[in-house]
Amino acid sequence: MKILIVDELCYPQLGGQQVRFKELAEEWVKSGNEVEIAAIDHIGNSPVQEYINGVKYSRIISNANYYKNGRFGRDVGTIVKFSFKLHRHFKGDWDAIIFNQFPMLPSLFYKWFYKKRSKTIVDFVEHRNSKLWRFINSQILNATDAVVCISKHVKSCVKQYRENNLHVIPSLVDTSLAQSLKKENYIFLGRLEEHKHPEHAIEAVLNYNQQFGAKRSLHIMGSGNLYNNLNQQYGSNDYVVFHGLVNGEEKDKVFQQARLLLLPSEREGLPKVVIEAMAYGIPTLTTNYAGNGTQYFVKEEEIGEVAEPNIDALAKKINQIESDYKTYSDKCMQIKGEFDLHLNSIKYLNILQ
Repeated sequence: MKILIVDELCYPQLGGQQVRFKELAEEWVKSGNEVEIAAIDHIGNSPVQEYINGVKYSRIISNANYYKNGRFGRDVGTIVKFSFKLHRHFKGDWDAIIFNQFPMLPSLFYKWFYKKRSKTIVDFVEHRNSKLWRFINSQILNATDAVVCISKHVKSCVKQYRENNLHVIPSLVDTSLAQSLKKENYIFLGRLEEHKHPEHAIEAVLNYNQQFGAKRSLHIMGSGNLYNNLNQQYGSNDYVVFHGLVNGEEKDKVFQQARLLLLPSEREGLPKVVIEAMAYGIPTLTTNYAGNGTQYFVKEEEIGEVAEPNIDALAKKINQIESDYKTYSDKCMQIKGEFDLHLNSIKYLNILQ
């Protein structure tokens, strides 16, 4: 098959969706398919075109001021230009085109301006429920032939906009590589931004240690706007370890020693870190913010607990997980095979066909 993936950003500018598409694309190339990823270069100096592990990357437009700019957190003018500049790619002889949920306009442009000759899919990861977002959702979710949802919960949200051709392909990992050596430390992995609330993860662990006489350390992987302030405030604490940005090998070493994932985020779909943790038999503690889709996955699969978004509630839920730790960890190991990258890449490919 010839597959075009229309993303927002792309390697090396990797968020959750970029990792998802990179790994799926490489799996599809291994099985003899041709895959191109078209995206925006928000760094400003990435190659216009290059091949990485057999996948062709085309950075259609470059704007170092694109990210975290404008009403939607993106420069709208760049999105419009990007959508128009996809013209040459849309004219290509593709068997299937996959659109990232963001930045929204490309899938609409394809529907409005091009006679459909390819099967189209929108990869939908995050449902937002304001009046404006409900209107946006209704447009993009009906612009393609099918919708691939990141989780069962997201699929249930999508059903209010359309009922047909809905599929679930969750966040994926190579489960065969995960090996737990010592279940010792707690972990937080993600961007250190306000809506992720890494400070709540830190305070919850310190509170748990104080309340219940424990000595657990929290290892924090990631960088972002809060990194310097958090490092300055907690860097001297023996129970808080900052790793900064980590590569795959460094991340694996932390996971091999990890015991519990804390994810007190306001806004998530189903982040890959939850599946990565599950592959190692590590339960997840998350919060019941309305925009946090992870809470539904954790409840449905019984791989952890969901807390009210405050420090004391998080600390008490840590203790609840610790009180029956083997049950949560065993459940992670029982279901992790359902989220294997190779098996689900074949399932996704069948949807495209």
